[in-house]
Amino acid sequence: MIVNPRSGRGVTESRWARLRGGLSEGLGELDSAFTTCPRDAAVIARRESEAGRRLIIAMGGDGTISEVACGILCAGGRTELGIIPRGTGGDFRRTLELPDDIAEAGRRIRDGAPRLIDAGRVTYRGHDGQDETRHFVNVASFGFSSAVARRANASSKRFGGKLAFLSATVSTLMSYDNTDVWIRSDGGERERRRVLLAALGNGRFFGGGMKICPEATLDDGVFDLVTVGDFTRTEVLTKVGRLYNGTHLELEEVQSARVKRLEVEAVEPDQQIPVELDGETPGHLPAVFEILPGALHVRV
Repeated sequence: MIVNPRSGRGVTESRWARLRGGLSEGLGELDSAFTTCPRDAAVIARRESEAGRRLIIAMGGDGTISEVACGILCAGGRTELGIIPRGTGGDFRRTLELPDDIAEAGRRIRDGAPRLIDAGRVTYRGHDGQDETRHFVNVASFGFSSAVARRANASSKRFGGKLAFLSATVSTLMSYDNTDVWIRSDGGERERRRVLLAALGNGRFFGGGMKICPEATLDDGVFDLVTVGDFTRTEVLTKVGRLYNGTHLELEEVQSARVKRLEVEAVEPDQQIPVELDGETPGHLPAVFEILPGALHVRV
């Protein structure tokens, strides 16, 4: 088990002995490793997967789950992934309908059958100006949502993920301008769009409970691409509730499609439009998003 001791607003670290007891009730004895820095979970997961681990459990939030999955995928994807959700956002947990109770989550891993799900692979421009490649399992996005994620991650989240992301949404809105991008889907014609944000969903939720891709399925071999068009600031404030309940697809300014590969770049070459992957913001456009059908075994 790979544990993020800072997840759940630090509860995991301060109450580890009790939590471990609850997990042992469902899983039996297990080895564990604590993360100490960003990307540590991916490094540990890759090392353990390459060493022959049959099951690696991620205990933490969406970022920890994503990193562990990335490590497994980089090692070839043969190891099964188990999840003990402990984060404040819990977006991937919502799609998988995982329990909040620690012991019950452990029993689900013990008794559950492995399920094959899709994953995403993204090549983008890192903060150092070099191209980087990462995987994601839930939602990737660019534009306004990435700026919100960056601001939310810098906050304490002491009152929960939903409030942190909602507060970050309002704060970011005050200074954010919509962006012009070139988009090419599945090798088709390049199209210019002015967007507030665009999301590629393997899962359905992001941003602490926003149902951004309400029709997404984890094992259908495609992304659900949802593009929110040129909203004004007032329209964002009045319609943000529809992002939470998933009814935004009915709006004229919102487009949806199913894609396997998406190429995106800013119209203005010097504009840095941030990219968000499972709640983290590792870089910016240009980016290429690709689906990896049935790439990950999840024990649920």
